[in-house]
This record gives sequence, C-alpha cells and structure tokens, in this order.
Amino acid sequence: MSGGTSNDNHRLARALGVAGIAWGTAILTAGPPIWRRLDDQGPTEGDQIALRFLGARHAATGVTQVLFPSRFQRLEITIDLIHTATMVALAAADPPRRRPALVTAAVALASGMAGIGIRARSSGASS
Repeated sequence: MSGGTSNDNHRLARALGVAGIAWGTAILTAGPPIWRRLDDQGPTEGDQIALRFLGARHAATGVTQVLFPSRFQRLEITIDLIHTATMVALAAADPPRRRPALVTAAVALASGMAGIGIRARSSGASS
C-alpha cells in the first residue's frame, strides 16, 4: 500500500512542479502584462528584473520537483514560505507594489502549503 501512496505523492509533487513551471514561464514570457493587470501600471526596470528572477525561480523549482519529486521538498517548501513572508513585508512597506506582491505571496503560499500537504501524506503513509 505504501508503494502506491509513494507513487501518488510523487505524482502530486510532479503536478505541483508542472504548475510551477507554467507559472514561471508565464512570468518570464508575460510578466509586464500580468503586472499591468494587477497594478494598472507597467513595472519599473527594477520590477522587470525581479519578475525575471521570480519567473526563473518558479520554473527552476518546478523542474526540480518534476525530476526529483521528494528529494528537495523541505527546501522547496522553505523557499516558498520565505518568499511568502518577504512579499507580505513588501506589500506592507511599499503600497504601489502591494497587489503584485500579494498575488505572488498567495501563489508561493499555495505552493508551500501544497508541498506541506504532500509531505504530510508521505509521513502518514509510513507510520
């Protein structure tokens, strides 16, 4: 039974990775239009650099999840939760960037919580 659950967890982790790749690719290819939809203004040059970094981070994390679905889960969860915290802090400190920061915080939090759920399933299956 645990073999099936492990395979299910790997499938879930890989699906989460595919979602990360899709989100990262969307940010890399359409970051400024996405930003404009959230903020009604285009991103600054600094914001565009941050968008590229963010898109690359999501895509790289997603690829890692697809290739190694359980190996780096703790690290991926930690990165998502740190990202959430920093974006909430940015939203509080920088009102012009509030909406984009809260959207990216929500995505990172959802990803981190999904990773926690997958890990919990794995731990529950082995007990």
